[in-house]
Amino acid sequence: MTRSTVASIAKQPANRGGVKRVVLGDLSFRTWYQSIYPEELVSKDTEELYVCRWCFRYTCDAAAYASHVKLCDRGTTPLGEKVYEHGGYAVWEIDGEDDKLFAQNLSLFAKLFLDHKSVFFDVSSFLYYVLTFTDPNTPDDYYVLGYFSKEKLSWDLNNLACILIFPPYQHKKLGRLLMGVSYKLSAWEWEGGLIGGPERPLSELGHRSYTRFWEERMARYLLLGPPGGDPEEYIQQARQKKQAAMKAAALRKNSPPRERMTVREIGQATGMLPEDVITALKGMGVVEPEQQTTNKRKNTTSTDGETVIIRKSNVLEWTKIHNVTLRDPVREDGFIGEWAPERLQMQEESDA
Repeated sequence: MTRSTVASIAKQPANRGGVKRVVLGDLSFRTWYQSIYPEELVSKDTEELYVCRWCFRYTCDAAAYASHVKLCDRGTTPLGEKVYEHGGYAVWEIDGEDDKLFAQNLSLFAKLFLDHKSVFFDVSSFLYYVLTFTDPNTPDDYYVLGYFSKEKLSWDLNNLACILIFPPYQHKKLGRLLMGVSYKLSAWEWEGGLIGGPERPLSELGHRSYTRFWEERMARYLLLGPPGGDPEEYIQQARQKKQAAMKAAALRKNSPPRERMTVREIGQATGMLPEDVITALKGMGVVEPEQQTTNKRKNTTSTDGETVIIRKSNVLEWTKIHNVTLRDPVREDGFIGEWAPERLQMQEESDA
C-alpha cells in the first residue's frame, strides 16, 4: 500500500459517486468514498449495496441477500485463528492467501470508508486481523467491528498497513485496541525482535490517531512501566523505590535522584520507534529543558543529544486533562497461543 490509513473518527467525507449506502446485517449507513466494486456486479448507478456481516459477500438484490444470510457458513464462527480475546472482544488472524475471497471482499467494503486504500485483489501477501464482539447473552452470534492488515514480509518493519473501525462502531476506542494488538503481534519483545510502526506516510487522520495512541502509551509507560505489566504491582514497587530514594537523598542532603534514560531506551521498552517517542512527548507538552550548570556545559560534547526533564506529576496531569485511563486497552492475559504471556503458556502446558 502506498500509505497507511486510519479511520476511527468523526468527519464523514462526501461520497464522490457510486454506492451511497450499505446494509450490513441489520444496520444501514452512508458510505464515505467512491465504490470500486466490479461494474459487472455493482453498476455505477447502484445506490444501496447489501453486504453480509460475516463473510462480506455483496449483492444489489435484497432477496438474494436475505437468502444468503440464512445459509452463510460463517454465521457462527469467524474465519482464521483467534489470537486475542477479552471482555467479549476477539481478534482473528486470517491469511489473505488461504482465504482470498474473504480478504478481497473485506478490502472492497473497507474502500467505501478509506480514501487511500489501494490493495483489493492482490491480498496473498497480507495478514488480516479482524475484530469481533460476542454478546454473552447470544454466544452463537458475533459482530465484525473492524480490522487491520499488515504485510507478511515488510522490509520497512511495518506492523500495520491499513486499519478501519466500521462507522457504526466508532468512538469506542476500538481503533486503539487494534493498534495495541498490532504492536504486540509485531513480536518486538521477543529475542531478536525488531521495532517498527505503521506504514508511512500516514494520512492526516492517521497521524492524529496514532499520535494520541503513542501519547497514551507513553503516559502509561512513564507512570506504570512497560506495556503488559500489572498497574497495581508496578505502583507498589514504584512507591517502595521512591521511599528508598527519598531516604537516601535526605541522608546526602541532595535533591531526589532522577532516573535517566535515552529516547532509544524508551522505545525499546515500549516497542516504539525513536521518532514516534519524540512525537508523543512533544504532543503531550510535558518536556522541560534541563537547566545546565557551568560544569555540565563543560562536560557536554557536540555529539550529546539534548537533555530534557519529564516530571511524572505533569504526565499525570496530562492524563486527567485528556481523560486517559491508565489501564491499557489491550490486556496481556487476553493473548492466546504463541502470543500468550510465558506464564500462561507454561500453565497451559502443565494442564495438558
